[in-house]
Amino acid sequence: MTSHSLMMAGIVVLAAGTFLMRVAGYRLGSRLNLSPATQTMLSDAATTLLLAVAATSALFEGQHFAGYARIIGVGVALFLAWRKAPLMVIIVAAAAVTALMRGLGMA
Repeated sequence: MTSHSLMMAGIVVLAAGTFLMRVAGYRLGSRLNLSPATQTMLSDAATTLLLAVAATSALFEGQHFAGYARIIGVGVALFLAWRKAPLMVIIVAAAAVTALMRGLGMA
């Protein structure tokens, strides 16, 4: 199996798993009586997982450090998100800053 085929298979498996989890949540959500503490913990766990994935992809490219340009670009995006800028402004500014830093030789 080629690398491309393996990647596509992984995407399909993740998409199917996501769909099934959403359907299960919809079907089971009204049947399960979870305490407020458990609901808060599950919500926090999802946020923590997303933050971990974002941090990992911001810092690493494969098994190597992604470079300071990407970290600065992510920092610009975080700052603009904190200032409640429109999403397109955040994306374009972060990409532009990252490209500028790489153009100046900062890897």
